[in-house]
Amino acid sequence: MKQSTPKLYLQIGNQDEIEVGDITNNLRFLGDDYNPTITNSYQENTGQDGSDFNIATFNKSVITARFWLHFTTWNDYKMAKSEIYNTLMTKDLIRYRTDVEPAKVKYVRVTTFQIQPTEDYAHDCLFTIAFDNPSGCSYSLYPSNQLYKYSAESWQYGMNLPIPVGKLNYNFVDETNIYVFNAGIDIDPYMQKHDLKIIMKRYGNQSFGLVNNTTNTSWNYHGSLGLNDTLILDGINTYKNGITDNLNSDYGYLMLAHGWNNISITGVKDLDVTFSFPFIYLA
Repeated sequence: MKQSTPKLYLQIGNQDEIEVGDITNNLRFLGDDYNPTITNSYQENTGQDGSDFNIATFNKSVITARFWLHFTTWNDYKMAKSEIYNTLMTKDLIRYRTDVEPAKVKYVRVTTFQIQPTEDYAHDCLFTIAFDNPSGCSYSLYPSNQLYKYSAESWQYGMNLPIPVGKLNYNFVDETNIYVFNAGIDIDPYMQKHDLKIIMKRYGNQSFGLVNNTTNTSWNYHGSLGLNDTLILDGINTYKNGITDNLNSDYGYLMLAHGWNNISITGVKDLDVTFSFPFIYLA
């Protein structure tokens, strides 16, 4: 049975996504290796045996991608090498995903790499590129509230999504007790600066709030909203129609635990609220 060639898709900066095989003729992606990294920090105490655990952090990791380039003439080699460097040697952030995990992406930066023939008079190059992954994590291709907008590529097995996936909901209207599912690691907009947008609409001047009973975090708002107003809690900041409105909040924020989060809406019964965030994975 013939095996298909693996595919690597890169979105460089704000450009359109490309498949690396389209950069130049006879360039093939052979696969990659990736391992998340973690650092444990300890406190040393004079006169006390051992160490006290302090904190654990996920660190920058590296994706090692392998490539094969075939060429016929030396001119072909020089041209292909130039096209590869001109495309990939960039200062921009790169969105990285493969056909094996099309619904998961990493945001990486390229490091120095070399392209050269495998030996004298050869017509093939085997080379690797080490991409720095500053966050040390992977993310869902689309945020939670767009899982079904592009259903063919927006989710896959291995994303810890409950079956049937169609039962997941991230928009709630006129409810006071809701459940929000987070398929990845804990979402912490304050300490870890994770992306979490909570988009709200209603009409009136009553104070209201959100309480995540699962993580014991909350946010409250005491401003007024009109029919065309949109209120967004973006991480730890509150925006009304795109303008900072923290003064009308209590400067709170919500964290999301892994799995189901039980969230109460307090003060009003007519809130239209949408939770938009990427799922975060270690691999």
